Amino acid sequence: MSRPVISILNSSTFGKHFAEHIDTLERFADIQHVTVPADIDGDSLAVHLKNSDGIIASVTPKIPRRTLEQCDKLVLLVRHGIGCDNVDLEAATELGIMVSRVKGIVEKEAVAEYAVSLLLAGARKVVVGSQAVRSSNWSARAGMIGMELKGKTIGIIGLGNIGSRSAEILSKGFGADVVASDPYISKERFAAFGAREVPLDELISTSQAILFHCPLTDETKRMLGQAQFASMQKGAVLVNTCRGELVDEDALYAALQEGPLGAYATDVVEGEPIDGNHRLAKLENAVITPHLGGYSWESLHGMGQTCVDDSVAVFQQNGLPGEIANPEVLQKEHRTWQPR
Repeated sequence: MSRPVISILNSSTFGKHFAEHIDTLERFADIQHVTVPADIDGDSLAVHLKNSDGIIASVTPKIPRRTLEQCDKLVLLVRHGIGCDNVDLEAATELGIMVSRVKGIVEKEAVAEYAVSLLLAGARKVVVGSQAVRSSNWSARAGMIGMELKGKTIGIIGLGNIGSRSAEILSKGFGADVVASDPYISKERFAAFGAREVPLDELISTSQAILFHCPLTDETKRMLGQAQFASMQKGAVLVNTCRGELVDEDALYAALQEGPLGAYATDVVEGEPIDGNHRLAKLENAVITPHLGGYSWESLHGMGQTCVDDSVAVFQQNGLPGEIANPEVLQKEHRTWQPR
C-alpha cells in the first residue's frame, strides 16, 4: 500500500526543534523538504510540488492557482501559521483542496507579547540606543528621549485572539487608554479586553501609538496610505506584526522621513525577506525584525503540532483538519486521501 507524500515548503523551523513532529509524520508518510525562492513563479513551483498529497507551507512563496491546478494529487495544504494570504483559497476550493491553518490562540501570547516589545522598542529608542553604544557614541543618549505608555491613547486595529491579548497587556499592565476598531467583534468583547470601540479614522487620528492585529485581505490591503498618515498624531508609533502590505510603503516612507510618524516598528515587510539595502532599513526611526512574532518555543511547538494533527486527521483517520481556511470546500465533493 502506498504512502502519502507530504512536502514541507520553505519552513526553516518545522521539525527542526521538535523532532517528534517529523517522527510522527514519517510513520505514515514520505516527507520531502522543498526550498524555493520566495518569488518563484507558479509553474516552477508546481514542478517541486506536483507529486504532493499534502503540503506544510510557510509564509512564502505564493501558491497561486497555476500551481494548485498542476497538483492533482493534493488533498491538504496546511499553513504553518495563521495567515493564508499567500494561498489562492478560491482556486483551492474550486479544486476540492482543503486548506488548514494554525488557530490564532496558538500564537496568541507570542505575537501579542512581541507586538508590545516592538512598541516599546519604537517608543523608547531601544534599538537606536543599542547601536549608539556599539558605535562608541554613548553621549548620543541626550537625543533619545522616548514616550511612556501609561495614560497614552493606543489604538489596536483588529481585536481578535492576538489583538485582544495586546489590549489586555496595554490597558491592564501599562495603564494605557486602549481604543480599538474591528467590525467583526461584538461590543461586549471590547470592554472585556479593556478597550473602547471607536471608528477607524478616529483611532488613527487620536492614538499616540497604533498596533496592527488584522489579517491581510482585499479590504485591509494598503489600509494606511498618505491621507491616514497625514492625520496621525505627531510622533506616533506604528507597530506591525501582521503583513507589510497593510501599509502603502511609499506613504509610510514619506511619513517616517517628513513626519508625522515618529517610529515604525515592524516584524513584516512587503516582499520579505529583505536586506540592509532596503530603504526602510536605512531609516533610524524604523525598527525591523525578521518575522519573529511567532518564534517562541511554546508557539513553535503548537504550530508544528497543529500541522501534524491536521495531517494525521486527513491521511490516517479520513477526517477533517482542525481549522479550515476555506470551509466552502466542505460543501462540495472535496478531495480525500485514497491509498494507491
